[in-house]
Amino acid sequence: MVSETVPEKLWGKEFIIVLSAGIISFSAFGMIAPIFPSFATGLGATLSVAGVIAGMIAVVALVGRPFASILGDRFNKKYLLAVALTLNGLSTILYSFTPNLIMLVPVRVIHGLMFSVGGAIVLALGVEYIPKNRMGEGIGFLSIGQVIGMAVGPNAGIFLAGRFSYQVCFLVSGIAIISAGLLICALRYKHVPPLSLDGSPKTPLRLQNLIAMELLPNAAFVSIFAMGTGLATSFLVIMGNERSIYGVGVYFFVNAFVVLVTRPYIGRLTDRKSPAFIIIPGYVLAAAAMIVIGAAHSLLALVIAAVLVALGTGSALPAFQTDCVQRLGRARSTVATGTYLIGMDIGMFIGPMFGGIMADTFGFCAAFSSVGVLMLLGSGVYVIHKKFLMKKEKILC
Repeated sequence: MVSETVPEKLWGKEFIIVLSAGIISFSAFGMIAPIFPSFATGLGATLSVAGVIAGMIAVVALVGRPFASILGDRFNKKYLLAVALTLNGLSTILYSFTPNLIMLVPVRVIHGLMFSVGGAIVLALGVEYIPKNRMGEGIGFLSIGQVIGMAVGPNAGIFLAGRFSYQVCFLVSGIAIISAGLLICALRYKHVPPLSLDGSPKTPLRLQNLIAMELLPNAAFVSIFAMGTGLATSFLVIMGNERSIYGVGVYFFVNAFVVLVTRPYIGRLTDRKSPAFIIIPGYVLAAAAMIVIGAAHSLLALVIAAVLVALGTGSALPAFQTDCVQRLGRARSTVATGTYLIGMDIGMFIGPMFGGIMADTFGFCAAFSSVGVLMLLGSGVYVIHKKFLMKKEKILC
């Protein structure tokens, strides 16, 4: 933890540094996300194979997240994050020198490992600078790095790849991520390791220090939202080209703009009400967005879908993360964040893989619409789950 005292204000220097590093790194990652399947198909992959390779980073991250959690709780988060971002940037640059699909796989694995460690720790580190009574609002701003990344990154990546080359895009992205690692070095941070009952450093490798089992249902619900995000990020550009929809980068910009406008209010509403108050309508709005994308044959339809995604997924995911942190407490914030991100990883892998298979077999309409139906089913299961938890709490009381 940062210190023994809880921060009194949200917008301190350290919080701004972590937030800035997150914005830079997520923007840089967003640059390569929409062009990666096209890059893979250029090396000879089919849509299905491209989807699998694109989603592979999430599988590797899924393995790495639990260990990122215990590393973050046991060692200095500042130095861990700086190293992870630097290696993340270097592995991104390696894509520029990848000549074929065989070489692409190990590079993707290395990138996934560094992405998993950096992604978990940047959020957990930021949580330590948030006052307890503004947790929902603070987490909302921390996740804004992902939002801006989905606005600036994809459009910049599409421009660089189209105007210059994929290699130039990977190079710019990698340098940006490395710069985020250097920015973290300016952070004032004192690591205080958790202690055992006898006062000695607490270091045993236990399952509870890797994954919060009580939060696994949350991770499962998060994965459904992430499926839609992974599907849109990976195949929207290819779908736009197939349907002659030009300027699909506007989708990412509109999505991010709406989230930026609504995120502060949603965060405060989460603090006043409850995460469930945001999550349930989020499912419905996100499902509607997937169905609209599946039927879209114009840029206007994609703009409407972008607004729905921003109000649905863009609101529900921070609410889920807030719920995870609140349930485990500040002392286990890294484990809480890591478990939350496991759900993101699962969804970000299944989405492109499932979408690629569906698109190859039935077309993009079926791919997006089926994920929308799954989201509607997920909302019903979530309501049942919340009622079960409320009933269990009453019995315990």
